[in-house]
Amino acid sequence: MNHYRSIKDYVLGGLLLILQICLSGQSGYAQSSQEVIKVTIIPHRSNLGNEEAYNAFFSRMEVETGYTFEWIGSKTYDDVIKNIKTGKAEMGYVGPFAYVDAQDSFGVRLICRTLSEDSEEFYHSMIVTQKNSGIENIQDLKGRTFAFTDPKSTSGYLFPMTQLKKSGISLSDFSDVRYLKRHANSLLAVYMGDVDAGATSVTAVDKVDIDMDKLKIIWKSEPIYRGPWIAGNDLPDDKFEKIKKAMLKIGKPDRSENDEIFNELTTKGFIEAKDSDYDNIREVIKWMKNQ
Repeated sequence: MNHYRSIKDYVLGGLLLILQICLSGQSGYAQSSQEVIKVTIIPHRSNLGNEEAYNAFFSRMEVETGYTFEWIGSKTYDDVIKNIKTGKAEMGYVGPFAYVDAQDSFGVRLICRTLSEDSEEFYHSMIVTQKNSGIENIQDLKGRTFAFTDPKSTSGYLFPMTQLKKSGISLSDFSDVRYLKRHANSLLAVYMGDVDAGATSVTAVDKVDIDMDKLKIIWKSEPIYRGPWIAGNDLPDDKFEKIKKAMLKIGKPDRSENDEIFNELTTKGFIEAKDSDYDNIREVIKWMKNQ
């Protein structure tokens, strides 16, 4: 009887030891085998909406790099810049204006530029109004209500504000000015009649379900290179190169998997980028500062 209990105890002890080894092995893999890269992006959607939209892309990135990607939320464009500057996030997706601001203020590294449908490298800013608003041109905006997106947005503020100033319109000429954070919000505010006109990106049209025939575009900007993905200077070179290589591989326009990976995004691929791609942004910023 005593002999039986000793064998039983031995077997149970062995099983417990195996279980502990398995559990500790799983924990060690999650903590030490997979390095975490923290990601922040401009608020196209809510933080949850962005995370869901980018889920397929970052799942593929984890396969390609072996890294785990963790979201760092942001409510404004400045939040994203601050996250990169302070090292709270190692990489991020920003607009051209935000990139130039970050690059010229504290230095960042370009990972790549984004592409849209049909490998399009450019997008446009636009000012829209309802067709029956009585607004036919920029001068007609005086005394009206107007919506921008974010003060650090290229197409939702910088380019349209520059055009307004060149046309002799200042913020004080509007009866009310609102900053609605997202391009879709600005477009919807015009569509619903909450404001008379608004600045937004042409890409916002793909993010909302509205009848664009009820709106009209009274101004459209010159082509602007789409926003880049950037990395902070503290990201080690080997990690930077691995992430860049993976993104350019995943983002090749001819990849059959692209529809699934980018299904929920206006981004449909990636291309090599250089700092001079955004020199036109610097020219606009310089012009605005001299006014």
